[in-house]
Amino acid sequence: MKKYFAPVLLLLLLAGCSSNNTITVGLKIELTGIARSHDGTTQVSWRIVNPNIVSYLVDETTHRIYLNGTLVGTTQENEAMAIPAQTNANRTTKLVTAGAAAERTLSEAIAAGTATYRTESIIIIRLYGDKTDKSSLTSAGKVPVTAK
Repeated sequence: MKKYFAPVLLLLLLAGCSSNNTITVGLKIELTGIARSHDGTTQVSWRIVNPNIVSYLVDETTHRIYLNGTLVGTTQENEAMAIPAQTNANRTTKLVTAGAAAERTLSEAIAAGTATYRTESIIIIRLYGDKTDKSSLTSAGKVPVTAK
């Protein structure tokens, strides 16, 4: 009983707080790869890192992805995913490109094999029943960019 009491209490306390990002403190979105196919579609591989002692149920995520300072597009994941405590959850989603400048930036990144990225993400966490928490997360790093 004691083993389950602390995580449940923590989640209940966090659910009662009014700050928009209290629930998702510690969660991080990381890009793990960007790959362009011969048919012109681009797939973005990413993960949610959960260092916390509680599990999460993510209802949906939306990401604005910047490479080398240029918005290259957005991705959206509507399929729910569970993220157990102190683990990662991986996904691959289609990138909806943001126009000609985005295409040029992607081509340059493919030629270089890597790019610096920044993401602006909206993440919706299912708390209980129909209650959810919507938070904004940002992250940055380097990502491999390839063509298949």
